[in-house]
Amino acid sequence: MSVAEKLGNLRLILGHQLIANPDKQYLAAPQLGTSTVAQGSVVELLGNYKVEWLSHFLALHPDLKVFWAERSPSILPTALHQRGVQLSQITFAILGQDFVQPLRRALQSQVFSVVIAPQLFSEIKILQAFQLFAEKSNCILFLLGQEQASSAWPISLQMQIEKGEEQKFEISVLRQRYGKTQDKSV
Repeated sequence: MSVAEKLGNLRLILGHQLIANPDKQYLAAPQLGTSTVAQGSVVELLGNYKVEWLSHFLALHPDLKVFWAERSPSILPTALHQRGVQLSQITFAILGQDFVQPLRRALQSQVFSVVIAPQLFSEIKILQAFQLFAEKSNCILFLLGQEQASSAWPISLQMQIEKGEEQKFEISVLRQRYGKTQDKSV
């Protein structure tokens, strides 16, 4: 390893230590190396393989209680089970059009460690409220985005997830408020 690479790695480690909030708890994430997902944060996932990556995340943490909200049934629970996800820990909800009140109640209940919903929110006030509720309940809110990354400031982590080589993901970190801010392709 060259001197430049060693210095780069040291800078990343120091940057991670300086940016990381010592009051937050962090969960390991699949194929993100030393990067983690902060509990009490809002995370936006983009790309064609976001649900696949999320199923790996849930399989990695089988003890988390999950609230999964959808407009219409699109996730096949047996497919999640085949990927090692504990279905007994997941509550599925089909909410139709109104997502704000049910998500707010799921976050405020402090029952769930993870809340998953489609990214349908453009108002900063709603995302700010979700961020505050997630922080208070120490819950991770995963928003499954469509194509365009949101520019809303309450979202603390944005990742673009695509298919990589040999059963791996190609992950680009678009924004990260806690921890490293370097793009990571694995």
